[in-house]
Amino acid sequence: MSTRYLESLFNPASIAVIGASERADNLGGMVLRNLMGGGYPGRLLVVNQNDYDNVHGVPCVKKVSKMEFSPDLAIICTPPDTVAKTIKRLGEAGVRTAIVMTGGMSRTHSKTGQPLMYSVREAARETGIRVLGPNTIGLMVPARSLNATYAHMGAIPGRVAFVGQSGTIASSVIDWAFARGVGFSYFLTLGDGMDIDHDDLIDYLAQDTQTRAILLHIENIPNARRFMSAVRVASRTKPVIAVKSGRVPESEWFPHDLPDGLKRSDPIYDAMLQRAGVLRVDGLGQMFDALETLTRMRPLRRETLAIMANGVGPGVLAVDRLADLGGELAELSNSSIENLAELLPPYWTRKNPIDLNYDASPELYGQAIKILAKDPEVANVLVMYAPSLTEDSLQIADAVVQASKGTRLNVFTCWLGQSTVMDAREEFYRAGLPSFFNPEKAVMAFMQHVRHQRVQRLLTETPESFTDHFADRTHTRRVVNRALRAGRYYLSNREARDLVRDYGISTIETMYCDDMEEVLEVFAVERRPIDITIIHEQACHPFLDLSPTQRRYKGTVQKLNSEAAIMDSCRYLMEEYKSHFPESGFLGFAVQRSYQHVGGIEFSVGITRDALFGPLVVCGAAGAQINVMTDRQIALPPLNMVLARELLRRTYMYKLLKEHSLKPEEDIRAVSETLVTLSQIVIDIPEIKGLEISPLLFNEQGAVAVNIAINLADKPGRPIIQPYPRELEEWIVLPKSGRRVIIRPVLAEDEPAHRAFHELQSPESIRYRFFQYRKHFSREDVAQMVQIDYDREMVFIANAPREDGEGEETLGTVRTWTDADNLQCEFAVMVHDKMKGEGLGVALMQKMIDYCRARGTVEMVGNVLPDNRPMLQLAEHLGFEIKFNTEEEVMDLRLVLNEPEKDWQRERLGKSAH
Repeated sequence: MSTRYLESLFNPASIAVIGASERADNLGGMVLRNLMGGGYPGRLLVVNQNDYDNVHGVPCVKKVSKMEFSPDLAIICTPPDTVAKTIKRLGEAGVRTAIVMTGGMSRTHSKTGQPLMYSVREAARETGIRVLGPNTIGLMVPARSLNATYAHMGAIPGRVAFVGQSGTIASSVIDWAFARGVGFSYFLTLGDGMDIDHDDLIDYLAQDTQTRAILLHIENIPNARRFMSAVRVASRTKPVIAVKSGRVPESEWFPHDLPDGLKRSDPIYDAMLQRAGVLRVDGLGQMFDALETLTRMRPLRRETLAIMANGVGPGVLAVDRLADLGGELAELSNSSIENLAELLPPYWTRKNPIDLNYDASPELYGQAIKILAKDPEVANVLVMYAPSLTEDSLQIADAVVQASKGTRLNVFTCWLGQSTVMDAREEFYRAGLPSFFNPEKAVMAFMQHVRHQRVQRLLTETPESFTDHFADRTHTRRVVNRALRAGRYYLSNREARDLVRDYGISTIETMYCDDMEEVLEVFAVERRPIDITIIHEQACHPFLDLSPTQRRYKGTVQKLNSEAAIMDSCRYLMEEYKSHFPESGFLGFAVQRSYQHVGGIEFSVGITRDALFGPLVVCGAAGAQINVMTDRQIALPPLNMVLARELLRRTYMYKLLKEHSLKPEEDIRAVSETLVTLSQIVIDIPEIKGLEISPLLFNEQGAVAVNIAINLADKPGRPIIQPYPRELEEWIVLPKSGRRVIIRPVLAEDEPAHRAFHELQSPESIRYRFFQYRKHFSREDVAQMVQIDYDREMVFIANAPREDGEGEETLGTVRTWTDADNLQCEFAVMVHDKMKGEGLGVALMQKMIDYCRARGTVEMVGNVLPDNRPMLQLAEHLGFEIKFNTEEEVMDLRLVLNEPEKDWQRERLGKSAH
């Protein structure tokens, strides 16, 4: 990911259009006319091999080499076989960015046989030029009068950025947005995305102060890890709304190789976008409806909804839609009911939704809103109006606007109809109140706001500590490595059972037998009913894709209590195995005591691996139910208890557990702990390709794994979200006190200790760190500090056991934020007041300097208040260059970590320093 030269793309002082002519159907000519028609203020040039002096009045030269100046941006509209060579010449001429509008390059091949678009990428990499496209509609920046597209109309200025992949979809979005009065800060499509991709643009837009929201149309994501890292950062500061097309295999333009155990790729995208804090919607209409509520409504204090209308019908439609989407009606307080009863007819139902009656006046609408504004149970109100003979829709709209001012209510409206209510809708638009054409769309938009707030909340939830991040798993790794060295890409049933038990997952006590005689020997000792399962090689692989015949295979016989029954069952199991899996090697029998578990509700949980998205945690129903209910839900590791509970909550089996378990809360916790553990297993052992526990049942001690299968892969599969980097842990001994301290990356579970650390600091220490006095740190403030993306930022904390023996305490912290190009990281450090003079600040800073240097960051920078003498002395000791910044009245600190390798890096850093 990189924002290199994107400023030249979005704010070019000069543009060359390659291939433009005055022919009506010429692509370059269309782009040039749009640039001129949009009032582009910069310098324009045309390059065309024909002998033109000018094109549409713009000077023209025959070759790139004949250009009198090096434009910031080149727009290429020439035939496919000329593009790569043109890119190379532009790069050599010092052009920094190019838009390739030429289409068909994925279907046209070079002499080497590869599509021409790959030749474009190679030429761009060779010369350092950044390329948008090929096959893009282009770029609009309305506030800068830049319309570098072939679109049929321009966009109006606004504060919403749109990044699409399809030019035809983008054209309709412009039309749609114009009709709704939605303006754009940036509008572009990626096309084939050979160089500039979603993650580059999201990084740029996340930092752009003129962009309040980001809209994404996604067809495919070539680099899931980079995309995830960029969008998680962006969604913390502004709404990100996405439409992902290609939801079913028949509509996928880029076929997706499905991981074992899944029938569609779409749930993976669902899980990814939700984990990133993105609101996913089902289409362009929903995108703009959601945009209305997310940008025009306040954050929701409550998720319930009050509804009022001048009639029963609209309210009923709204309630039906709310129920369909899992929403809830607000409960009106007794005071609100009594106050409304004084205004409404005697036959009013005295409940939500509120029927104001057909002839409701503007005054009645205003009074009803003011009553609800005083109700502590009401936070969101949908106000609806159906045209009537007795009242004027515009006057009622004005009354709603006036009554809403100064209240804490989130008010949004639905004026039904078309021709007679357009003025009222315009009034709402000017007042900043979302307005919709029908109750269903209004309620859907509200619930999108609810969903967005829920996924945002997941980004800042503080999980309870469960997984032991620091446990030694050397034995488990040896088992896996031994299997791989032997060329065996699965673990035996015994090995799989031992592995999950080593991580604390309870399993059914199991005895392994090589033949029927050994089974009989076990029974002779046990003298109680047993269950027998036949084990063969194929059964050691999780999520088997069985044929219809194999689905009738019976591999287990239960509750056997005689030698005769055991012998008959062993023979039967052998016949079943040979009939259904003749090519699978026989590995023996697994024998378990019957009645070791309570049974009943059966879960299937595990790990599968996707080629693009890496390991996935899956959870759902086990047994025959799994095909009937298609209950398998997905989450991305690493998981904590909050995320695990959210994954479980999405399954159908969760409802059964809540309704039928004797100990629902304990069982929910047990399943959630199992999911977190599975997440940790695949992080610790990335060679695991798949792991399935089916079924996971419950006994008096909690969840218990019955059957476990694990298979392996040659290459490790890394999660697309960087997990806790355990290898960075380091123990040190403080020289003055001899206290033993661990310096390690921060965890989300550190939030309580981190908050206590900040609140115990002196006012002066807080001022030195935050450049202001702060008395209070909210849970959300500290959650942002500890829930980090290890790909983008790093926080090392110094922890040690408390001196009173009550748990651990945080003694110091250092953090860095690194830009998308890994050129520069900004640091901040703070040490507990009682630890001053212990050398902890030096240890923390040196740890961070070593880490950033090792990951290739070019320089570290920071700002320090001029009177912060201890920090300035520390910086001098560590070799920082220190200068006084007269504009900001702070001391600028700079430390070179690595030498820049590219000219553009030196240029960027030079500007930054200047």
